[in-house]
Amino acid sequence: MTVEGVYEKSLRHALEYVHVVATRRGWGTGTLIVTFDAGRALGIYQEHSLSISIRDTDFAGIIEGVPHDWVEIGTGFIDPRFSQRIAALLSELEKKSMRS
Repeated sequence: MTVEGVYEKSLRHALEYVHVVATRRGWGTGTLIVTFDAGRALGIYQEHSLSISIRDTDFAGIIEGVPHDWVEIGTGFIDPRFSQRIAALLSELEKKSMRS
């Protein structure tokens, strides 16, 4: 597999990890829109941004500066630091949605 192929695969797995963390917190996977590096040109980055929004609402949040090392830890494993950042963002979105 090419370097680009491995990179894309790691990001696809990382998107799945976001949904795993969300499901553990009670979110339906169809409720969220999850995107890495929104608005950036295609390329290989060593740091990522992660955008999570609640479908059909204006509620959204972003995590900046996610090291690529955190997303490429391996199939079936979620880096605890990445998981904590995801959980914190989901908690923030939950609070926003409850206030409205």
